Amino acid sequence: MSLPLVVATACFLRDNRKTLLVDYTHHPHPIHAGKYAAPGEKIAERDKNLEEGAKREVLEETNILANRLVYRGTVTFLNEKRTIKGKPMKSNWEVHFYDCCDFDASNAGCNKGALAWIEDGRVSELPLHEGDKTVWEWMRDYLEFRGEIVYEGEKLTSASLTYQVASSAKS
Repeated sequence: MSLPLVVATACFLRDNRKTLLVDYTHHPHPIHAGKYAAPGEKIAERDKNLEEGAKREVLEETNILANRLVYRGTVTFLNEKRTIKGKPMKSNWEVHFYDCCDFDASNAGCNKGALAWIEDGRVSELPLHEGDKTVWEWMRDYLEFRGEIVYEGEKLTSASLTYQVASSAKS
């Protein structure tokens, strides 16, 4: 039986060759405990569109007001056989990724983890989920993409990528 699909967003805030990630290495989180992750979560019913959902999540998780987002791509995480800390995932995820270089961080703060500005060249060295490392590599090319990531247990077993010819805004 197929797992239900959850639609979500993730946003990489960037400034001076650094990217903002939430550091969950010392904070409990059902999926990201012990890892770093971009701000983001599932889309809420109140969100009018994906971009609004991404901005809302950035604000809720970081207290940063994201102004202009750039759509980067979509990745479907197929979690039929995935576990995290021995517990099976309950859904597949379709995550829409954004970049943001236009934001107001004057009130930045996080109560679910710690905010960390990481040099872009060091992001892949951090404790990230394997799929997140793969997405980070895909995003380096600054092209719109469509990807699929499959896990078995906690191990990434396949990752496929297609770059889109022309960029289109997602809303």
